[in-house]
Amino acid sequence: MMYRVTVISVLSLLVIPNGNAAEWSLTSSLISSLEYDDNIFMREDKKGDYHASVAPALVVSRKQDDSTLSLRAGYVLDRYEASNNLDADNLFWRLNSQYQTERSQWQLGLRYAENTTRNEAADDTGDFETNAIVTRKSIEPSYSVELSDQDSLSLSASYSERGYSTEEFSDRKTTSLSSSWRRQFTERFNGGLSVSFSNIESNGVFQVTDDQYYDVGLSGEYELSEVLNINGSAGLRQLNGKQVDFTGAATEGKSNGELLELNISYNEELNSVDVGLSRELSPSSTGDINEVDRVSLILSRDLSEQLTASLHASYQVTRVASTDDSSERKNVSLSSSVNWKFSQEAELSLSYNYRQQQVTTLNTNANSNGIMLQLNYNWEGVRVSR
Repeated sequence: MMYRVTVISVLSLLVIPNGNAAEWSLTSSLISSLEYDDNIFMREDKKGDYHASVAPALVVSRKQDDSTLSLRAGYVLDRYEASNNLDADNLFWRLNSQYQTERSQWQLGLRYAENTTRNEAADDTGDFETNAIVTRKSIEPSYSVELSDQDSLSLSASYSERGYSTEEFSDRKTTSLSSSWRRQFTERFNGGLSVSFSNIESNGVFQVTDDQYYDVGLSGEYELSEVLNINGSAGLRQLNGKQVDFTGAATEGKSNGELLELNISYNEELNSVDVGLSRELSPSSTGDINEVDRVSLILSRDLSEQLTASLHASYQVTRVASTDDSSERKNVSLSSSVNWKFSQEAELSLSYNYRQQQVTTLNTNANSNGIMLQLNYNWEGVRVSR
């Protein structure tokens, strides 16, 4: 009920006029792709299929000198040649509002999105076979203020709900609070301190969980040169969890660990390189809290004014942090692509994708090869000032 009231209140700002001049704009985008994957379920006994996707979206925005309000809405239509049970039509919309003064900024984000669990499997359960629909609703307010020419403070909160269409997964509610302080120590270096808290409640057929997650960390960013930048954060976390199974038996646990995020970026006129290293906690759709270690590499080169070649690679290890389960899942992803921007509004890309997944508890090792042709079109739309 609170979510609906908030949506209506913010939407009313789009139609209620005030005394300040505003610029209205209407734009749209279309992402369409055709892909063949020789192992769509990531099993050792491979099954390939063709997959077509179309995602149209419409954006309405209203801008003033001190505020911005935008609504983006669209559909994602997925169709498979042989595996018709995987076909899906998923709605999404996102409403963003922002108000700023000379030293402060308020933001509010509202989101509704439908997706298939297969699209999130690599970062979640590793289950590429179950085709459940997950519906997410979220509210994300935030506030930031410049305390001085060098210091800034930010506060943020979020509340989200996830519901699943099948009983294999657990519905989840997440409430999060965070705050951070940041200081510009020199022209090239800034750093700060952050603290956060999250409460994660999941409700499944076989178990109900209630987890509290605390973390504190230090962050920093250093500009080594005009083309080289390093930023990262490191901290400590504590996870307190309680599980109640279908018999009513309850178990409680606690785990401590480290959090890490490091990014190195190199950008020059024709080439760019991004290297990432991270350790984070991520809620699972089965009710567990996962610890995910990830290494990533992105290479990009402009071959001409219209052609760009890129390479994306990542390796991640996922394990359960909320229990004593020692199982691990390892995922490898490698993608190479060539992008052709043949007009101001349109881009065509051809890519090859390789995936690999190893699951220790099942003693399985599966991989897939895919090739995809994708067309992106962005309509600049119309703009009206009044």
